[in-house]
Amino acid sequence: MRKDGVTPERPARLALTRRGVLAGAIAVVASRGQGAESGALSDIVAAFDRERERRNVPSISVALIEEGRVSLCQRGLRSVSRSDAVGPETRYQAASISKTVAAITAIALSARGHVALDADVGTYLKRWRLPQIPAMTSNPVTLRRLFGMTSGCNVPGYLGYPVDALLPNAVQILAGVPPANSPPVRIVTSPGTVEAYSGGGCQVAQVAMEDATGRPFAELVSAYVLRPLAMDRSGFFQPPGHAQRASFALAHDDGGREIAGGWHVYPEYAAAGLWSKPSDLARIVLAMIAAHRGDAQTVFGGSGVTAMLTSVDDLGYGIGVALAGEGNGRIAMKRGNNLGFRSGFVACPGTGQGAVVMTNGNDGEPVVDALLDALAEHYRWPARAPWPE
Repeated sequence: MRKDGVTPERPARLALTRRGVLAGAIAVVASRGQGAESGALSDIVAAFDRERERRNVPSISVALIEEGRVSLCQRGLRSVSRSDAVGPETRYQAASISKTVAAITAIALSARGHVALDADVGTYLKRWRLPQIPAMTSNPVTLRRLFGMTSGCNVPGYLGYPVDALLPNAVQILAGVPPANSPPVRIVTSPGTVEAYSGGGCQVAQVAMEDATGRPFAELVSAYVLRPLAMDRSGFFQPPGHAQRASFALAHDDGGREIAGGWHVYPEYAAAGLWSKPSDLARIVLAMIAAHRGDAQTVFGGSGVTAMLTSVDDLGYGIGVALAGEGNGRIAMKRGNNLGFRSGFVACPGTGQGAVVMTNGNDGEPVVDALLDALAEHYRWPARAPWPE
């Protein structure tokens, strides 16, 4: 069972589906000719319409980064009940891509001396104490390890809450006490020894950054990431206000039915709480490209993007991103899986390429993956592994 509570398809069936859809997309583009890049993007995305509809995924929204330009494409409906079309300003739950944004916030805070990525987070935590396990090694739990999935924390993911539910605060989430619907966060393996995906660890990082700075997490992210990158349509709207709802995509279940209330609410900001749109998230990819080329004025500071793209404890995960490739072919990747929303992004800083794909259907992950495959094939991204968490 996946961490969002959804039982995935068998890998063999999923791989077969992706190969078939990918072949169809490439054939469609080839038959229509290369043409302008924006036209090629539209053709590739359109080639997935039949598979998207078969999987009851109402809409897909894409931002492609190629040669310093961002091209956009959207298809489908924001809401099946209202039949209103998705557009470039439509916002989706970014789900676990929130972890990447939270990690960049930690990097930005570190670059300015407010926190240290390799300090024991216990020195920052004031409202909650990180539980230890017997026979713990001397390796500390750090921000680098929390976002690099090597901290030893449990709680892979969070289920969210119905829109009318009483919501827990950040400390209640960590303690696993009502009204939280998740278990308490614990250290279950020695830090620095195993890569294990942990949304709970990202929540520890959230509280550590808040306690270290004395500022709310949403304020920190806005000040150090969203505003500097002009991500003006992104934020932690949990729950959103009435005015914001008009531009939000609604979540849909496996059968294409709208989730009661429109979506679940995720008070776990760092792990799953961001609402965004592909063109906003594309600004992160552009900043990664600029930083990789030596621009020290980005949110990453002088060496932050190098740290982000370096395997934490040599266990394969970077700071807030999954990694593949080496050298100039290094790729950073992240999925986003909340109830009724599936998304993913790929950044190739060395070649100046990447893409962000967002959907509002619970069975959208195979479409997201296959579309990223098609874009990688058409635009000749560096060699890649299957898109991981």
